[in-house]
Amino acid sequence: MIRMFDTDRSGTIGFNEFCGLWGFLAAWRSLFDRFDTDQSGNISYAEFTNALSAFGYRLSPQFVQLLFRSYDRRGQDPAPQPAVQQGQDAISFDLFVQSCISLKRMTEVFKKYDDDRDGYITLSFEEFLTEILRQR
Repeated sequence: MIRMFDTDRSGTIGFNEFCGLWGFLAAWRSLFDRFDTDQSGNISYAEFTNALSAFGYRLSPQFVQLLFRSYDRRGQDPAPQPAVQQGQDAISFDLFVQSCISLKRMTEVFKKYDDDRDGYITLSFEEFLTEILRQR
């Protein structure tokens, strides 16, 4: 996130850049609290699904589960997991923000290539790799 607010590309953030970051995090905290309906201080799978829906994403349950598992506190487990049940596992505030920013970036990259807005794209392997590297 520091990189996002390092407007002068110095590798650090100054006071004004920090103020921008602080405002950004405050807005995300408000969103997090809105979707943390059980007020546990974490986002459950059901709460995460509701948040993504409210943000306008229409994703398959399989993809939502994959995204959730990528950020939940257990960390990634290479073995296939059964469907996530409400009340199991959770995403903390920082990981919720990370997951949403990551999804937003992926969406922006996809939209760049989806000229006719039909939900399908064609790109070369090198274009794909280039976009992945730009996300770092």
